[in-house]
Amino acid sequence: MARPRKNVPAPEIRPGQAAYVLDRLIEERRISPGDVSRYVSEMHREISDLERRLNMLREVAGGVQTAPKRRGRPPGKGLKTVSAASPPDPAVIIPPPTPPPPPPGAKRPGRKMRRRSVITPEQLASRQLQGRYLGLIRQLPASRRKQYQKVAKEKGREAAIKEMASTLKK
Repeated sequence: MARPRKNVPAPEIRPGQAAYVLDRLIEERRISPGDVSRYVSEMHREISDLERRLNMLREVAGGVQTAPKRRGRPPGKGLKTVSAASPPDPAVIIPPPTPPPPPPGAKRPGRKMRRRSVITPEQLASRQLQGRYLGLIRQLPASRRKQYQKVAKEKGREAAIKEMASTLKK
């Protein structure tokens, strides 16, 4: 008489080990590539079912409906709002309401206010000059940058900017 198997948890394996095991199972014909693709498609179907169920629960609970988070670049600043008459678009993310900003000069509880450093007119001019210098030098090939860096060191950034601007015809 056969004994029933005990529920033993699956051993923890790394992704590389899982790929190796899957390749061996396919090679030994214990599992077919069709089975693997069926499991993958079932995974996507299960995700869709869970998303549908979550949306239904959100509607029943009266909460804010949001689309699932997606990989890649986050959506832009101009978020769309959905009216009650239109059906929810899964690509639209409705952000939660944000509290109004504190009045200027008000301290936030639990945080120290950071004092903004004052910048002198000379520092502002230097930073603007550096910005122009960097903007021009990035347009030059790496092989020609050294000569302009040398000019900037010897004669100053203004002279290097004039030379780069005349070279780039700007």
